[in-house]
Amino acid sequence: MRITYAAARNIAEQAVEQAPREACGLLAGKGGLISLALPVANAAAQPEAAFRLAPTEQLRQLKRIDALGLDCLGAYHSHPKTPPIPSPADLAGAGDTGLLQLIVSLASPKPRLKLWRIDGASALPLELDFAGAPSSDGEAGELTQKQQLIMLAAGALSLLALLVIAITLLPPVS
Repeated sequence: MRITYAAARNIAEQAVEQAPREACGLLAGKGGLISLALPVANAAAQPEAAFRLAPTEQLRQLKRIDALGLDCLGAYHSHPKTPPIPSPADLAGAGDTGLLQLIVSLASPKPRLKLWRIDGASALPLELDFAGAPSSDGEAGELTQKQQLIMLAAGALSLLALLVIAITLLPPVS
């Protein structure tokens, strides 16, 4: 599965803003791409320890997903103090096993996102790639192989042009 950088960032920002309460919402997209994260109020009795999507807001966001021509791919929520691993309550509360659960953890300085498919009492971790993410500092100056070949060809042509100019400037041989 893939998630757009913008959707992942929105989820992480919502989690930070609502901490120590658990943030939650719906995941929307098409096929293997989560392109939109739609916040839904947490209606749990103890929102610091659990989440429950507010039914009225959930319905409103489901209608919005439908109007946008997207599919509801699952739900997300945050764990303000624990790792992004489904808790027993998360497992028990997962109704539809065909949907995804994304958990964002704030237990470390940088939010961590982990995607799961929950099937009854077990949770299967899924690979989550980021689409459209900006380059990290370590990758900012790196060139692709195609760019490297173009630079090499341009350098060789420049050297060849300098050689031709140098030869034409040489005095004639007598």
